[in-house]
Amino acid sequence: MPMDCYEPDFVRECILTQKVYNECTIIDCPAFRIPIPHGFPPAVNVVDCSITNVVTEGAIVGPGEVSVEVSFILNVEYDGNGEPQFIQQSAQLRRRRVRLEGALPGMEVVILPLVQCLNCRPIEGGLAIECDIGVYIVVKVVALVQLEVCGRFCPEPPECEIFEPLGCPEWFELARTGAFWPPFPPQPPPSNNNNTST
Repeated sequence: MPMDCYEPDFVRECILTQKVYNECTIIDCPAFRIPIPHGFPPAVNVVDCSITNVVTEGAIVGPGEVSVEVSFILNVEYDGNGEPQFIQQSAQLRRRRVRLEGALPGMEVVILPLVQCLNCRPIEGGLAIECDIGVYIVVKVVALVQLEVCGRFCPEPPECEIFEPLGCPEWFELARTGAFWPPFPPQPPPSNNNNTST
């Protein structure tokens, strides 16, 4: 079947590349508890929080099923009754069996994560801090293929699992309105300069 998207400046190209066979998004806002280490003063209030060291791991666990794990470090600055304190906590978000039709053994799982610390608060009389973490993950199953191409950005994939949030409604609203898509830098428009270098 001939392609109808060619323009005068386009040429037919065949490329060897990873083809996306299916994809979906995981949107969540879990709360993580960070205990105040022994010897540290109790937390009066939280000054700042951030996420670092984001690491992803994905695998195909069976036909049409993938597992997803995102690990990260929570960095929290809090007021210990007039003394600034800094603590860290490792955390993970796991999904053991995400349904993703078309996933087959031998394919690769690609995970694109966006993880943000939304807000934190002292709990248990200042002996621990609880943080709401906004998570937006794009999960793709890909395989190496040869394609003839002419392209543009793809539409946002559907959610892997849909549920009504118990907290962080602003995070879910942003995610579901496409605020995080595409998760790549925008491509600059093509130049009108027709000069060629030699």
